[in-house]
Amino acid sequence: MADLFDIVVVGAGPAGSMAAWSAALTGRRVCLLERKSEVGIPVRCGEGIGVKGFSLSLDVRPEWIRCTVKQTAMVSPSGIKVQIGNVDESYTLDRERMDADLVREAVSAGAEFRNSFPVLSITRSQEGYQCSGPAGNVCAKIVILADGVESRLARFGGWDTTLRLADIETCAFTRVFSPLIEKETCIFFTGSSVAPGGYAWIFPRGAGEANVGLGISGDRSEAGKARELLKRFIDKELPGSRIGTVHCGGVPVSRWVRPLVKEGIMLVGDAARQVNCLSGAGIGYSLFAGKLCGRVAGEALKGDSVDYNHLKIYEKVWKKRFGKQVDRSFSLKEFLAKHTDDRFLDRIAQSLSKEDPANTSYLRVFVKTFSRHPLLLLKAAKLFR
Repeated sequence: MADLFDIVVVGAGPAGSMAAWSAALTGRRVCLLERKSEVGIPVRCGEGIGVKGFSLSLDVRPEWIRCTVKQTAMVSPSGIKVQIGNVDESYTLDRERMDADLVREAVSAGAEFRNSFPVLSITRSQEGYQCSGPAGNVCAKIVILADGVESRLARFGGWDTTLRLADIETCAFTRVFSPLIEKETCIFFTGSSVAPGGYAWIFPRGAGEANVGLGISGDRSEAGKARELLKRFIDKELPGSRIGTVHCGGVPVSRWVRPLVKEGIMLVGDAARQVNCLSGAGIGYSLFAGKLCGRVAGEALKGDSVDYNHLKIYEKVWKKRFGKQVDRSFSLKEFLAKHTDDRFLDRIAQSLSKEDPANTSYLRVFVKTFSRHPLLLLKAAKLFR
């Protein structure tokens, strides 16, 4: 026996919770499934997001903000530090609290939430689709998959979910407590000895606490390497600090999945590869795509039938608003992977270090990087506009 709903959302991260909330607001019967017992735990994320990206989808709640970030710094392989003062305001979030609140909003809007409910398979049924796992079966006319980069559930809808090693970052992350942590400043570190094919980061959370992590390209990784490099990085940059539990995982840095919809199954968030391929940032994209996906799914239900053509509006709007940005970030990532090394990064840093930090922006960094490549420079300009 299976419980029947109009829409089932698999995964209660930001994308899934926003999809369930948005779908429930259309008056549909919605069920949100989460494999873990607690939402948002453990956090495997730097928790950084720009104010602009956040405000597109949600009103920012003060209780979700751990720290307001007002400037950024980048450190080259040889240790040249470049201050970037001309940046949009951003936040370091409390993802545990925010994720839990988003689930509560979905429930308040009418969605049913079931935790400790892993989904192992999706099959066609008379009602539409049946999501099955050890905790039971749930059926719905539409299924929204928001279950992250690790999931293979999209395969049941006909997608090939495999990624090239170069299109995934192997990441290690922890919370660090140290008096050496800079307030209101995010710091990024590059270099083959720090994070080959990626970067390390320190995102302040206030009160001498920070999210510290790194990501390395999958084609330069091996078992345990990210964890080992993270320990080495913390020992060097924040010696004597108190370190929390280390968590590891993957971040997709590939082109976003096409199509995003097949019949009555929709992909959103990391499952759809809706991530900035340069930075690995995806919270803002997930919030926007989840909200859009859920609304379109609710609107596509006409009595007991589904207007599958209407579901495709989700991809059209995503592509126009953010899809092209992700594609540009992928092209820039591909170039950097093939054409940059430690010496190149040091030369760029040396040049930028002579400029006024107040006039230095992310776009200025990429102007320097791609100055001899007009097409890539145009992509960078559009990415940061």
